[in-house]
Amino acid sequence: MSDNIRLKILNTIEHLCTLCVEQMYRLPSSHPSLTINDQHYQWNDKIDGKARRDFTQFIYVLSTVHRLVRTQTRMNMRELFYTQVNLFRHQRVSDSIVEQLVRHLCVDRRQLGFVTTAKGFCAGNVQFRNLHSQELTDCTQLSHGQLIVDDDIEIIETEHLVTFILVVEKDTVFQHLLNDGFLTRYRGACLITGRGQPDHATRSFLLQLSQTYHDTPIYILTDCDIFGVLIACTYRMAFAEHHRNRLRWLGVWPEELLSLSSLHISQMLPITDEREHRMIERFIERTDVHQEWRRQVSFFVQHKRKMEIEAIYENGTKSLIDDYLHGKLMGHR
Repeated sequence: MSDNIRLKILNTIEHLCTLCVEQMYRLPSSHPSLTINDQHYQWNDKIDGKARRDFTQFIYVLSTVHRLVRTQTRMNMRELFYTQVNLFRHQRVSDSIVEQLVRHLCVDRRQLGFVTTAKGFCAGNVQFRNLHSQELTDCTQLSHGQLIVDDDIEIIETEHLVTFILVVEKDTVFQHLLNDGFLTRYRGACLITGRGQPDHATRSFLLQLSQTYHDTPIYILTDCDIFGVLIACTYRMAFAEHHRNRLRWLGVWPEELLSLSSLHISQMLPITDEREHRMIERFIERTDVHQEWRRQVSFFVQHKRKMEIEAIYENGTKSLIDDYLHGKLMGHR
């Protein structure tokens, strides 16, 4: 983070706190008011406990951010909540205040000193340096992948170009591909998983990787259900609008359910949950996603079936790499 951004954050917080002190100093001769981040606080004899708590929560987060930015230290969002459990009561409260500050200051959470617990993994042809510790990580040397931490990193562009990036929804599939020799067969590939919905660190890592290797295709492999489609959308929305078409949803496509069932893959599951049906209907009506993606999701309405990626290979008769991925990768490259 640049010194200019640090000073901007510190000066803004100090200005807000100065306003607080000046307004409070007028008590009880007047009933001062204060507006912080569009939240209006009015001191009078009728102020209720909720308003007092809201104000105290906001000031506490401000003071924590000021300390983190000033000392250039970090804490994760869970730690912030546990420092004052009785004050916040629920983590969503402290999380919401941090997000308000992010929007108000036009910075990201890391610039305020907050990181998330590491969740995603990467493997394959990629190297990066941690800008704080200066530690260099070479993922080609790690057989089980590298944890993607929510920290400032720099992707190192090497002479060995990344041929393609494959993002998979689940850790089980990520580990299966590694164990089945995916990176031996596709030596220039990079493999990433967010282990479900990707966190900030995983999305940022993919975005920086795509900017370093700006001609490298990016593929996403998810379960064949509405939740997998939404995860693919989460990755896609991390990119600027004019770059979103670089991310190609490789499958498993809903229209493939019939052809896959003919390959004696029997683990098709019925869609019986009304919540899932509503999510499917809302997705089809969306205008901010690719038309082909909406068309694919419409097959859920027709077939009323879904499938997990593991169903392709778990009975031992089919290979995820040879019988499914290879043809798709060759067809897109």
